[in-house]
Amino acid sequence: MAEIDKLFSLIDDEVIQVTRDLIAIPSITHHEGMGMVNYYARWFGDLNIPVRTYPCGDDRANFFADLGAVQGPGRYMFNGHMDTKPVNGMTVDPFAGNIRDGRMYGRGTSDMKGGIAAVLCAFKALVRAGVNPHGGITFFSDIEEEYNASGFLWAREHGHYDGLEGLISCEPTNLEVHIGNRGGFITCFETRGRSAHSGLPHLGVNAVHNMIRFIMEYLKLPYLQSENPYFGKPTVNFERIEGGLYLAAIPDRCTACVDSRLIPETPPELVQQQVDELMRRMNSESCIAIREINEPENWRPQSRKEKAAAISPDHALTRMVAEAVRHAAGKEAVIGGFPAATIAQAAIQIKIPAVICGPGSIAQAHTADEWVAIDQLIDAARIYAALMAKM
Repeated sequence: MAEIDKLFSLIDDEVIQVTRDLIAIPSITHHEGMGMVNYYARWFGDLNIPVRTYPCGDDRANFFADLGAVQGPGRYMFNGHMDTKPVNGMTVDPFAGNIRDGRMYGRGTSDMKGGIAAVLCAFKALVRAGVNPHGGITFFSDIEEEYNASGFLWAREHGHYDGLEGLISCEPTNLEVHIGNRGGFITCFETRGRSAHSGLPHLGVNAVHNMIRFIMEYLKLPYLQSENPYFGKPTVNFERIEGGLYLAAIPDRCTACVDSRLIPETPPELVQQQVDELMRRMNSESCIAIREINEPENWRPQSRKEKAAAISPDHALTRMVAEAVRHAAGKEAVIGGFPAATIAQAAIQIKIPAVICGPGSIAQAHTADEWVAIDQLIDAARIYAALMAKM
């Protein structure tokens, strides 16, 4: 405990400035550039911590820094993706990191440069205190997480998680300890109709009207009523709908994209069974000509149907992170489930224990006035330092 308290004494307001530094570096997904990577390289270079960069073309790279062992047992990874959503329509300066009323505003403050800054400052405290890990601690920052998670999936495919004892994603959880991620049933549907003049609609079949009928029935599917104590209920979002030929014409085709997030009790196979039965029933009884199709390439790179991935709330890693929260933040840890996808899901799928714990809230991610609470930045750095001292 004395060692951890010494680490806490080395965590100060620098984490606030580091967050502002990172916010000032534009790193929009697809256009991350090398600004974040160069910042990381300088930071870890000053700490004499070896780094690895893996160029991905187009002036981008995935980044690793390794303190201690890079092979063998007892190794952990902290992750923070460097890319952000675009800044169009933001109501605050996206790159200024302005502070008011105990909050810092800007793109990436919550998702997730605040968490990255806290990890960097925790590494610095560890080095300044002369604390060496029992195994190894790796920092990994990936590109393109906000589009199709290509960075952390690339890392899994190339074996960069192999042999890890555990992984901590620093995505925003309000410093709750989230034991995994919801799964996804993400796909597209199409209805076909028959065109006619709007003045004679009885001569046509309106594909948009039929899609609306299908959507209303979809929202009644039984799987949406299931519930989990950590993840809550599954969610459903018909996020895109398109149909229509031209003015004064009955639409002969309509497509709708759905993004449904799943809990452990609703695996995608169960959802698929219910969706297939719904389409069969509506096609036979209502003749709406509904079918499942591939999503438009200009919308998502591919459909996704994955199980929820989680470790036990009693897992050793869950307990370790919860203890760090209690010690660093002075409160009992809240155990929950993350509503979206993170790198933790990719790790758990290959039997690497993983949790999500970071400053900020998913409710602020991607918003027009994205912000993070200043006090959570400092608490996060303390939590990560306490964790590193145990690794």
